[in-house]
Amino acid sequence: MPEDGYYAKVPRPESIDAVRRCLSRHGAVRDRKEITPQLYEISRIGKSAVTLFVTNVYTVGVADVQEIAEEHPSVTCILTVSAWNSYTRQAKEYARSINIGLFRFYEWMGALNYDRDEFLDYIAPSDR
Repeated sequence: MPEDGYYAKVPRPESIDAVRRCLSRHGAVRDRKEITPQLYEISRIGKSAVTLFVTNVYTVGVADVQEIAEEHPSVTCILTVSAWNSYTRQAKEYARSINIGLFRFYEWMGALNYDRDEFLDYIAPSDR
């Protein structure tokens, strides 16, 4: 790998740019504050705020969710950003059990329209 594995967890610059673009255009987003290129505080119209962590882990597992939650205790949402990335069923269930939404990019775009349990439990129409 030309980047010596750097992008195994840290999203590529073009993926971060896509997140920024989507946040600036999403109808449910009032404002966003970029803490780091991987961490965002998102205020939403008529809904609770979301603290988003963006990762590039190919398949997010329980250990990844635990690591992110320990390093960033305010996180309420984890996005595995690249289109080919995913997560295990156990990681999704574990994240949900600690009130963190775990999403792929297309799921996250829909989940932003919902709040609380509906946000955490969001399933994209294509996956229903």
